Parts: sequence; structure tokens; C-alpha cells
Amino acid sequence: MKYYLGVDGGGTRTTAAVSDENGNILFKAVGKSINFYSVGMEKARENLSEALNELYKNIGEIEFESAFIGCSALDNEASDETIDALCNGIIKAKKIGMNSDLFVALASSGEDACRVVAVCGTGSMVIGVDESGNVKTKGGWGHIFGDEGSAYSIAVNALKACAMLYDERKITPLVKKAEEFFGVEDFRQAIDKIYSPETTKDVLAQFSQKVAEASEEDFVAKTIILNEAHFFSKTVLALLNELKNCTLLSLYGGVFQNNELFKSTFTDDIREFHPGLKIGLLTLPPEEGALKIARKMQ
Repeated sequence: MKYYLGVDGGGTRTTAAVSDENGNILFKAVGKSINFYSVGMEKARENLSEALNELYKNIGEIEFESAFIGCSALDNEASDETIDALCNGIIKAKKIGMNSDLFVALASSGEDACRVVAVCGTGSMVIGVDESGNVKTKGGWGHIFGDEGSAYSIAVNALKACAMLYDERKITPLVKKAEEFFGVEDFRQAIDKIYSPETTKDVLAQFSQKVAEASEEDFVAKTIILNEAHFFSKTVLALLNELKNCTLLSLYGGVFQNNELFKSTFTDDIREFHPGLKIGLLTLPPEEGALKIARKMQ
């Protein structure tokens, strides 16, 4: 029996899956981020090793026929040096390939000849393929000057708003959600926690869930989410305008899955210009897209 490994390494968590040669999923394990730009290569290797060790405990320390990894640190196909730096001594496989986490999400998005996948997780980006098999991307500029619509962008803009509101002595529902999230009685006490080395990008991104909760009664929180949805829709529309014959737009990531206001606002923006486009959440998880690629590797 031949075994294959597929890995989806997002900005917050990593999911590794094993299948046999017939595509049957045998086991999945979930670990922490392997984005080596965010957490560093040493920590990325540690997180990958923990996820793989969980697999090995359940299926034995087998050698995979091939393995494919989607990693949010990448914008395109990884070099042999990068693959070796991350995987050497951790993944036992005859062949290993690695590309962006969007690339494996695209492989999960179905069989439409021209299709697009929009991702809003810790970061944000959009990827598509045309009828000739050409892959194109937009966004993915990272948290310093991009990632509009991402959980991180929502969280940071909300924290900036909280600081302004606090200085104006306005303790709104959004400010209270921030105090709750950071476990403090007064928002100013959150400064040390926000700037702590333990408060990594993926941890801050989780605050976006509190922003979504606050948006039901807080005008500022609602406005932040609406603006982020509009900003990201422009990025996606830029790609759709190049892929004239696109028939399917799949949505993936925690923001789309957990924030209905963001999802509906974004969808309305897209439908205004592409009313006939099929839009829905990605039905097959990206790690299974990675497995599809792994099984095709020669």
C-alpha cells in the first residue's frame, strides 16, 4: 500500500492528512503555524514536527510515496533549499513539493476550468486559474501593508479604534470586548499584553472574533468589518476582471466562516459586478487539495 501526505499550513494552524493510493483519508492531525516568516524557521519546524508526530503515533513511522505542503509563508513554488530547511528530518517521503496555502486551496475548489478561491484567515489573498491552467494571484502583501479583510487587519484596526475611544472616555461595547479578550479591567492595561512576545500575529488575529460579536451593537465595530469587506472585495474583483470566464468563487478562512456580516457584504459587492457567478464556502478542506496534488506527483 502506498501512502501520501497533504499539509495545509495557514497563518494560525496547520492540518496534516494522510491518505492511501485510493484517496481514502486515514488520519488527520492539527498543529500550530508553519509560516516561517511569522514564527521563524526553528519554530515552524517544531510545529510541523509536532503535527507529524501525532500522525506517526496513529499510523506508524511510514515513508510517504509523496508529500505536498501548502504554506502561508510562500507566494509560489518553494525552492529545494526552502523545502529542505523546513522538512528535513521531519517528513519521510520519496518526493516533497511545497507551494502557497492558496495553491492547495485552489486544488480543493473543484473542477471548473476557470475558478477563483478567496482566502481570509489570519492573512488574506486570492488565487485563480484560467481555462489554459494559468494560475494568477492578487493580494498577499502581508500584514505590514496589505492583508485587507484578514482577521489580523480587522483586529488591528479595531484596537486602534479602541485606543481612540478610550482616550475620548468612551467605553463602548468594542472596548469592553477588547478588555475581555486580553483579560484586563481597564483597556490601558492591555498595552503590555498586546506588545508581549507571546502575543503573536495569529493571537492578535483571534480578536477579530470579538469584533464580530461587538458589531451587533457597536457602530464602530460594524463599520470596521464593512470597510474590510469592501477593501477585500476590490482585490478579488481585480482578479475576476482578468479571468473573464470564471464560473466559481470559493471562500475559505475563519473570517468567511465565522463572520456573517463580512461574508454577506463581500458577496454583495462581488454579485454587483458578477451576478451569475457561483459563490460559496470551500467544500473540500485544503489539506485534501494538498493530498490530490501529492497523489499526482511523479
